[in-house]
Amino acid sequence: MLFVKKNEDIMILKLGGSLITSKNEPFSLRKEIIQNSINEIIRSNKKLIIVHGGGSFGHPIAQEYEISRGRKNSIENQIFGLSKTHEVMVQLNSYIIQKFLEQKIPTLSIQTSSIFINNNGEVFCNLDAIKQCLKLGILPVVYGDIIFSLDGNFSILSGDKIILLLCQNLKEFNINKVIFAFEEDGIYLYNKSKDKIEVVEEINCNDIGSLPLANLGKKIDVTGGIKGKLDNIKSICTLNIPVQIINGLVEGNIFKALNNEKLKCTNIKIPS
Repeated sequence: MLFVKKNEDIMILKLGGSLITSKNEPFSLRKEIIQNSINEIIRSNKKLIIVHGGGSFGHPIAQEYEISRGRKNSIENQIFGLSKTHEVMVQLNSYIIQKFLEQKIPTLSIQTSSIFINNNGEVFCNLDAIKQCLKLGILPVVYGDIIFSLDGNFSILSGDKIILLLCQNLKEFNINKVIFAFEEDGIYLYNKSKDKIEVVEEINCNDIGSLPLANLGKKIDVTGGIKGKLDNIKSICTLNIPVQIINGLVEGNIFKALNNEKLKCTNIKIPS
């Protein structure tokens, strides 16, 4: 990875939990997909921050113990569930970090619960560690995880929300694009006139709230599903940062997105 100077361009890449794990099989890694993604990231030689989701590692346990809803005395062993949710996310993150290190890429895990804190619904952050990584040419890897509140409570901070917070607070770096790599070709809409579901190539940021989203089937997700993702994406775009939603299962897509090459995907236009 290249050395990043102050005010230099960087990108943020989200590796969706449903891309790097099989959501219907607890604690399952899509090892080939992870390796292909890493290879394309390294080959691109771009300056970036990686954020990844929880998939079949974090979501099932967080759902079982209702971590996203905060402390509830009625849930047996919930604090154990909180710790376990974090631990399995560390396991997933460690696997990804190791694969980069095996190829001699300086990479560092950034623990979400150590740099973000909730205070009455507002998330505060200390991003000094990420800034130093970027300045030293280290690839920082952040992940969806538990987050503590100053009032003694807790919840889940999704990878999508983390990306928004990074975009809002890394002012000294020029974030020129955010890429979401999932297991679909982009955002699917229902075309009423054709009575069919199809990928939309381009969306205006201002139209996100009124999109006729297609139902592609419900999967376990404790962080808001597709609507929650789009809400965060809209907020990112209002910061004048374009967003691209791509299919990480298709070989070469991550490399193409990082190099601004043409590919089948959904592009979210920033407000004019």
